[in-house]
Amino acid sequence: MSSVKFIHTADLHLDSPFSGLKGLPSSILKELRESPFKAFQNIINEAISHKVDFIVLSGDLFDGENRSLRTQVRFRTEMEKLQQHHIPAYIIHGNHDHLSGSWITVELPDNVHIFSGQTEVKLFEKIDGTTVHLYGFSYPRRHVRERMIETYIKAEGADYHIGLLHGNLEGNSEHSPYAPFSLKELAAKDFDYWALGHIHKHQVVSEDPLVIYPGNIQGRNRKESGVKGCLLVELDGDMKHHSFIETSEVIWDSKTIEISAEGGFDALYKQCKEVIEQKSFEGRSFLLELKLNVGDAADASGEYLEELKRILQDEEQGESFIWVYKIKVIQSMPMIRSNERVSPFVAEVSMLASEFDDTETALAPLYNHPGARRFLDSIELEEQRELLHEAEKWLLHMFEPNK
Repeated sequence: MSSVKFIHTADLHLDSPFSGLKGLPSSILKELRESPFKAFQNIINEAISHKVDFIVLSGDLFDGENRSLRTQVRFRTEMEKLQQHHIPAYIIHGNHDHLSGSWITVELPDNVHIFSGQTEVKLFEKIDGTTVHLYGFSYPRRHVRERMIETYIKAEGADYHIGLLHGNLEGNSEHSPYAPFSLKELAAKDFDYWALGHIHKHQVVSEDPLVIYPGNIQGRNRKESGVKGCLLVELDGDMKHHSFIETSEVIWDSKTIEISAEGGFDALYKQCKEVIEQKSFEGRSFLLELKLNVGDAADASGEYLEELKRILQDEEQGESFIWVYKIKVIQSMPMIRSNERVSPFVAEVSMLASEFDDTETALAPLYNHPGARRFLDSIELEEQRELLHEAEKWLLHMFEPNK
């Protein structure tokens, strides 16, 4: 028995529309829409460069259930590159690209193995006789809420066992609870590796057993910030190695700038330019949000911020772009609470707002509404904090004197 080396990726979301972004130049919008394809091409090139034995793709290859012909043909081209290097690809489909969708089928090369709607086992064998059993299923429909983990049964007779599963780890309330499972259930299967998909943030769930979400390969909105990528995994007997490979072409990021009341526009403009210059040294393309912490300084108006944003956007140039898509004011609420000029009532409102932390309960009626929940994404912890912060600012603004 020798070692096996493979790439684990998931949540490609090819053909993401990147809707909702206003004012982007056509060149940047084109590059952004192309970024998932380029990220996927990076993965294929890495697989060939590292001479992996195979790759596994753990669901949501396509962004929608009705995948376009163009997207499928481009995907097939990458699979053909792998075929030329004798690298198989093992694929499961997730909730976005489930098997009940409607599309014109494009035939894939023989090196591509797609799991059916029921859990099954596929065999990989190296030239030296080392064998791997790969387990998985594709979503037969969009909503799979059953405990599909119970259908993964270890088949003896292989040197290594790898499970592909597109689902939600119990305890994670930020994502749809599709195909739920617990770490205890994964460990009980006695597999060598669990190649997970569905969560878009890279996460090593466990080292023993080795359970990993690679995250998605390209951020698609500000909630999916930071570098994205895939995993290079090597199983060598009882030894297990994994390393993260960056693939994202465009990175969503945010930076906070501390400003004072004395500096004025020129000082703020200089600070913004310094942040942009620092990012430019990385040689990457960024969609950047600037957060202005005004503390006890005078708040900036929306018109002022829009003007500053347009100025920074007008100055954007270069092959690797840094596009400031949003500028927002954040304010240090403790300073407002301690301000003697505010009334006791306003101070009390601010204090109550600061102590409120049960966002999930407050939003539960909305997310449980049969009509509304279909259009709502999950709200991560950082976004919950931002909502509370904005609500507190709105309340304080409502009760300001002379309003």
